[in-house]
Amino acid sequence: MMELVFIRHGQGEHNLNVPDRLNIEHPSLTAKGEIQVRQLKAKFNFNYEDLFIISPTIRTIETANILTENLDQPIKYISPLVGPRMFPQNPKWSRLKCDEHLPIERIEKEYHEFVVIDAANQEVWIDGINDKEEKLFKKLGDGFITWIKAQGNSRVFIIAHDGTINSYRQLLGEKGLTRTDFLGAAGYYQVNL
Repeated sequence: MMELVFIRHGQGEHNLNVPDRLNIEHPSLTAKGEIQVRQLKAKFNFNYEDLFIISPTIRTIETANILTENLDQPIKYISPLVGPRMFPQNPKWSRLKCDEHLPIERIEKEYHEFVVIDAANQEVWIDGINDKEEKLFKKLGDGFITWIKAQGNSRVFIIAHDGTINSYRQLLGEKGLTRTDFLGAAGYYQVNL
């Protein structure tokens, strides 16, 4: 059995009550967000066998780096399949600037400690999953969960965003989820696969 733990990044600059906050490009964690992640870190006994899969945004990368800072060569993957996603989906909503993920070229240049997965899927790296239609998201998500299981780790941490986490919880069979089920800053949710 595999334990899958979804972690929501700590408070980001885009979560502050400032004008035009959702149009901040590539927001970082705030000082409070860093503290929240360190408090979360104390709840888990991370080890070298754990697998980490991270959304390609600055705030999730920073969250992952804090969580793994004392591990010797942690296994850290990065994928747009856990990037920002609107929840619930609404075709009337438009993408927010704060939810644009980093391009693969920048990740490979600046974050070499992460292994890029899905590099061949240029469409997902360009468009992300933010507003992917449910049927297509299900296909991508099912394939991603199958890939995770094939890795054979007993514990996998996905560091992502509220909407993304709710979308995967729904994909894994949870019913009736709404925005009130969002985890909030540095929250986590565990499920066994």
